[in-house]
Amino acid sequence: MATSRFVSGLEELACSREPAALRFDDGPALPQRVAVLPSAYNPPTLAHLRLLAVASALPGVGGVAALLTTQNVDKDLTGAGLAHRVGMLLAAREDRPGLAVLTTNAARFVDQAAGLRNAFPGVRFDFVAGYDTLVRIFEPRYYRDMHAELTGLFASHSLVVTNRGDASLEAVHAFLERAHVRPYAGSIVTAELDDEAAALSSTQARSHAALGRHPESVPPAVAAYIREHRLYRDG
Repeated sequence: MATSRFVSGLEELACSREPAALRFDDGPALPQRVAVLPSAYNPPTLAHLRLLAVASALPGVGGVAALLTTQNVDKDLTGAGLAHRVGMLLAAREDRPGLAVLTTNAARFVDQAAGLRNAFPGVRFDFVAGYDTLVRIFEPRYYRDMHAELTGLFASHSLVVTNRGDASLEAVHAFLERAHVRPYAGSIVTAELDDEAAALSSTQARSHAALGRHPESVPPAVAAYIREHRLYRDG
C-alpha cells in the first residue's frame, strides 16, 4: 500500500495553527454518535480494536473511529512514520470493517475534541481511554485552568474508560472517586476489557517485529503491512 497519498494530508495538519482533524478512509459519512480512540498507533494492536469493540456496544454509539495523534504530551515521534501508521490503520479495517481512520494535530483531549467538532459538525464523539490515559487527562500540569477546560470538554463529550495492563476496573472506579475527578464522573462510563486484550501493548509488537518475528498482538493485516514495509527493523 503506497503511503505517499497520505503525506499531503499529514502536512496540512502539521501546518494548521489550530486544533484540526482529518479523515483518511473512504467509508460512508460518520453517524451521529461515534466512539473514538485517540492513540499513537505505533502499531495498531488487537487491544486497540477490542477497546473500540467494547465501546461500540454501548447504547447510542453508531460507529467507531481510530484517531491517530500526531503530537504527544510526553513523547517524541519514534518508530513507524505517521504515513505508515495511517497505512496500518487502513489495513486494520480488514479486521474491523467500518472503522473510520482519523488523524489530529492535537495532543490533549480538550484540543482533539475541538478539532473533531470543527471537522465533523453534528457528530458527537465519545472518547475511549484506558486507565493510563485517564490518569493523564486529570494531570494538572497539562492545563492552564484544568477545571475550566475539562468542564468544556465534558459539556460536549463523554469518556469511556476501561481497565488496562495491571490496572483493574476496580482501580478505575477508585480513581473516579478522587476529589479532583469526582465532579466529572457523571460524564465517564466504565467498561471492562478482557484480561488478554488488556495486557497487549504496542511495545510488545515493536519488540517482536524488531526481531523479525510475527507480532501476534496486532491484527493479521497489520502484521502483513509491518513485514512488507520492514517496520521497526534497523536493517
